[in-house]
Amino acid sequence: MPSAIGKKALFLGAGFVCEPAVQALSEAGVKVTVACRTLGAAQALTANYKSTTAIALDVVNEPENLSAAISQTDIVISLIPYVHHALVVSAAIKYSKPVVTTSYISPALWALDDQAKAAGITVLNEIGLDPGIDHLYAVKTIDDIHKAGGQVKAFTSYCGAIPAPENSDNPLGYKFSWSPRGGLNALLNSAQWYRDNDIATVDGKNLIAAASPQRIFPGFNLVGYPSRDSVGFRDFITSPKNTPSFGEPYDMPGSLR
Repeated sequence: MPSAIGKKALFLGAGFVCEPAVQALSEAGVKVTVACRTLGAAQALTANYKSTTAIALDVVNEPENLSAAISQTDIVISLIPYVHHALVVSAAIKYSKPVVTTSYISPALWALDDQAKAAGITVLNEIGLDPGIDHLYAVKTIDDIHKAGGQVKAFTSYCGAIPAPENSDNPLGYKFSWSPRGGLNALLNSAQWYRDNDIATVDGKNLIAAASPQRIFPGFNLVGYPSRDSVGFRDFITSPKNTPSFGEPYDMPGSLR
């Protein structure tokens, strides 16, 4: 495997989820540039790590500066809000630079698929906890059942993280590892999924009312709720279209995520 030492990474964002990735890249010898609208936030993130640089960059309102930063890097890691990823990918296509995000693949990104292929770049999405790790473990679990001679008649996937009890010190029992506003806004998303081979739906205003108790671990009062749109994943898996440029979402028919 080629060494990452001396490679350059442009990191877009300086929120809660960014520091572990910046730390890992720094320790691997990658030269990291952290770009954020607020220079102070980027500087606070880079202060404790070697081979890191902070710059001020407004992705939405400074397209020329975005293009200039992308042209000077080897890879772009975008952890800004998902609605801006298409702007980033469009600029990356121009300079044939690969892009990594943890977000769902949006229609705006699908619209850039052919251009990304023509540029010969990979745009790798859905590699976080949700979506990402949950997809991989869904496939692993189903594969294990098939290898053991079993048959999957229904599949429900729940994804989340549990804070240590000593750190669960607020009324919500919740620790924010990303934008608190984004976390709360996610509780207003509408959702649809397959249930008994029919599409079930819930409006965002009723999302939490659709939550159900999950007695997975003794001592934890957990609930699970539907997460956005799972219907498209079955359509993708059963489609003959091969889309390597944007990665491949690993979710299965019948999932509630």
